[in-house]
Amino acid sequence: MILTLKNIDKTFSHADETVPLFRQFEMTISQGQAVVVMGPSGSGKTTFLRMIHGLEPPDSGDVLFDGFSLYSCDDRTRRKFRCATIGFSDQHARMLPQLTALENVLLPTLGLKKNLDDYGRSLLYEFGLENRTNFFPHQLSGGERQRVALARALVLSPKLLLLDEPSAALDADRSDAIFALIQQLNIQKQVSVLLTTHNRRVLDFFPDVVYLDRVNP
Repeated sequence: MILTLKNIDKTFSHADETVPLFRQFEMTISQGQAVVVMGPSGSGKTTFLRMIHGLEPPDSGDVLFDGFSLYSCDDRTRRKFRCATIGFSDQHARMLPQLTALENVLLPTLGLKKNLDDYGRSLLYEFGLENRTNFFPHQLSGGERQRVALARALVLSPKLLLLDEPSAALDADRSDAIFALIQQLNIQKQVSVLLTTHNRRVLDFFPDVVYLDRVNP
């Protein structure tokens, strides 16, 4: 799968001001490629991921997956495509507090005809959480919650993984552990990765970087 951002323009409104984020921005990511997105606060990193995730359309331009235009279809088709193709995890590793780790991992599978319980459990085992499957979120450490969130993002076997600040709440050692796990997933599963972060330790794991400025020429 090839992801192409073509001639992307995007602005946002703040008070009475319209602030440009992207101007004629272009980028291509091949299947299995991992790219880090860095930039100062306000440069549009989260907006960048949301556009690719199908949650926030650009003002103009196109987001293409193997030529399929993400914003030229209806909402239902876009949601279906997103669920089948894209896994997402944000910096907060949000989990439903009343559900166990395994139940949180399996949330994206609700309503599907196929049973992915065993696969969800195998992901937790693969991530070293075999003794945490029945733990609730408040019983997990920050690093464990991030691993649960990664498992949830992967349970439908996406082709693209979008990660927004996955090390934001972690110390240096746990950040390195998360980056190493993402690197392993990228290599072994050949899932493409787009990762936003302020943490420059990520460059020890992923050398391909896109730097976003306030306005991208």
